[in-house]
Order: sequence, then C-alpha cells, then structure tokens
Amino acid sequence: MKRKLYVGMDVHKETIQIAYLTSNSKEILKEQQIKHNEVQIKKFIKKLKTEWNEIHCCYEAGVTGYPLYR
Repeated sequence: MKRKLYVGMDVHKETIQIAYLTSNSKEILKEQQIKHNEVQIKKFIKKLKTEWNEIHCCYEAGVTGYPLYR
C-alpha cells in the first residue's frame, strides 16, 4: 500500500514551522519546528523518507522561501 504524506511549511528567517497529514486524514498528524538551514531540512526529509512512500511538500514562495526551493 502506498503511504502518502502532505507537508506544509511556513518559512521564517530563522525557523520553518512544519505541519503534516496523511492522505487518509483531514487532521494534522504532527506539527514541529526546525531550524531554517540546509542540514536540518535534509535531515527532516530523510527521516520522512524512511516512513513514507510518497511525500508532497508545499511552502510559501516569499523572500525566505526561495533558498528552500533550491
């Protein structure tokens, strides 16, 4: 069975506030905050990949979100 996860990211200068839910749920599965740096972002995504087959992420495309896109 394919397990999908949807991740929303609210990007700030120093931190990223993250909320995620599954394709089977309309409620937030978990919320957390990580530091806004490449190492922390990669670590977060790598951990999700061990638990989920498919991950869909979205973030705000503002000034602080562009480094996340790259």
